[in-house]
Amino acid sequence: MSDVVQSSAAAGRRGLVRAGLLLTVAVGLANVLNAVLQLALAHILEPEEYALIAALFAVVFVGAIPPLAFQATTARNVAADLLTGDAARAGAVLRETVRSVLRWTAVLLVATAIAVLIAEAAGLANAPALGATIATAAVALAIPVIWGGLQGAGKFTALSLAHLCTSGTRLAAGIAVGLAGGGVAAIMLGVAGATALTAVLTALPLRPLLASAGAVARTRLADRANVGAAIGLTALFALAYDDLMAASLSFSGDEAGAYAAAAVGARVLLLVPIAATTVLFPRVATLADRRRERRHLIAGLAVVGGVSAVIVALLFAFGGTVIELAFGSEYSAAAEWLGPLSLAMALYGLAIVYLYHFLALGRARFGIVLVGLLAAQVVAYGLFHDAPRDLIGVQIAFGAAAAVAGEVWYLVRVR
Repeated sequence: MSDVVQSSAAAGRRGLVRAGLLLTVAVGLANVLNAVLQLALAHILEPEEYALIAALFAVVFVGAIPPLAFQATTARNVAADLLTGDAARAGAVLRETVRSVLRWTAVLLVATAIAVLIAEAAGLANAPALGATIATAAVALAIPVIWGGLQGAGKFTALSLAHLCTSGTRLAAGIAVGLAGGGVAAIMLGVAGATALTAVLTALPLRPLLASAGAVARTRLADRANVGAAIGLTALFALAYDDLMAASLSFSGDEAGAYAAAAVGARVLLLVPIAATTVLFPRVATLADRRRERRHLIAGLAVVGGVSAVIVALLFAFGGTVIELAFGSEYSAAAEWLGPLSLAMALYGLAIVYLYHFLALGRARFGIVLVGLLAAQVVAYGLFHDAPRDLIGVQIAFGAAAAVAGEVWYLVRVR
């Protein structure tokens, strides 16, 4: 019997490794496509326009963070229901959550259209671009729920393809509109359309699960689990991304564009923890064993830390070459900022592992700590924003603080 258990455990570990590798490759390729879009827009648009669209993409990303709570809770619920053989309940919870987010999407799109018309009448600058950005975030609400269903059902191949679909459709739309002479607003509107197409396509593998749905009470999106997860996820990713907004407000022209290039390049580090936690999350959610949970946490931290260390070293050593090849000589000032910014992202990557571990266990109160760090970071940006090195110093300090806070929270509140 012991040999059977050990063999089963080994097979489970091999399955996690295979899924992790597959998802890592897919997320890596998806980020390559995202980077290609950023690089193409950097060459199509003027540096000042590129600084604006980079900031708007950051808004889209941060705006997509609260809905990741839906992915976390959906993945946990689907995994738990399927583990007990209750596919009808798993499908019903998924169906009701999708319906709820679609209702919110419709409300947000109508409200955004009205707000843009009012802003245009008032003569506010960049109102259409901002409206298209909000529309993108609105139509993206359903994607985390769909991906949570794929994640909880263990459909990692479909989830990997979903990542590629999102990046691929946005790349095609963004470049096509840009080459056709469209401005920032038109490009963001094209990205919104591509996002809607992605939501439809990536839901197709879940048709059997949705078809098996039984009766269940209407799902409330604003329950305690979703709210807690949304707060933590939003605070953490805002910590990692809000330097782009600070740079857009503090710098101008070529300097703003160069900082945006360095910031976009450094974010490649975040694909590592995202891939690792996507695979570990449903596994940890069903372990119900504190020692095994801790082992999974340490394994996630080790993988993310080790891979990130290699990438950071490469970006420090070859930052100038990377910027020159990727963005061109117009952005050469970004070379000295790429390595330090990548170090900050590596630290945030460790914090991401901690946060997703806590969410998998249904412990979302760590988000309160992250909200406190975010408030302190905003104050720090208000004090230190005269030069790019000031923003980078703030990012490194708060990335380290977030990672340390994760371990302290585990030792004090979880263990």
